[in-house]
Amino acid sequence: MSRVSRKEDAFFLMFQEFSKMTSEAAELFLDIVQNYDKLSYRIPELKEYETRGDEQVSKIMTTLNNSFITPFDREDISALALKMDDILDGLENVSARFKLYDIDHMRPEAIEMAKLILEATLDLDHAFAKFPDFKKDESLLKETKAANDAEDRGDVVYRDGLATIFRSDLHTVDILKWKSLLDKLENTLDACKNVANEIQNVIVKNG
Repeated sequence: MSRVSRKEDAFFLMFQEFSKMTSEAAELFLDIVQNYDKLSYRIPELKEYETRGDEQVSKIMTTLNNSFITPFDREDISALALKMDDILDGLENVSARFKLYDIDHMRPEAIEMAKLILEATLDLDHAFAKFPDFKKDESLLKETKAANDAEDRGDVVYRDGLATIFRSDLHTVDILKWKSLLDKLENTLDACKNVANEIQNVIVKNG
C-alpha cells in the first residue's frame, strides 16, 4: 500500500466503507427480487441504506472541508462521493416503486439486472480495496473494467426486456410500470459505471 498521511488515508477508508455499504444494499435488493413473495417486507431496509449513504456523503464532505491535504483533487473526491450515493439512491428508488406500482410478482429481467448490479458493486468493492495504491496497482483498472462490463451486459438485458414486455399481452398500465422499473434498474447500473469511470479519471489525472 502507498505511503499516505493519516488524513489522506481517512478518505480511502470512508470510500471503502461506502462501497461495502453499497454492495450490502445490492445483495439485499437481489434477495428481495429473487424471493419477492417472501421478502418484500424488507423493502424499507433499502431506505435505511439510502439514508446511511446520505450520511456517508456528509461525512466525506465534512472531512474534505476540514482537510488541507487530500489524496487527490478535492472536486474528484466530491464527485466520487456523489456518484457512490447515486447507486444507493437508485436501489431505493426502484424498490419503493415495487410497492407504489403494486407489483405482485417479479419479472426475470429484473432479477437478472439485480444480479448485475450486485456484480458491479462487488467489482467496485475490489477496486476501492486497492484504491489507496492507485498510482502503482495496475490491477485496479481491471476491477473498474469489470464493473463497466457488467453495465454493458445490463444494457442487453434491458433492451431485450423492453422488447419482451412490448410484445407481451400485458395491459398497457402494466407495460408502463415495467418499463419504468427497467429504466430505473438500468439507471442504477449506469450509476455503478459512473463510479468506475470516476475512479479511472482519478488514476489518469494522478498516474
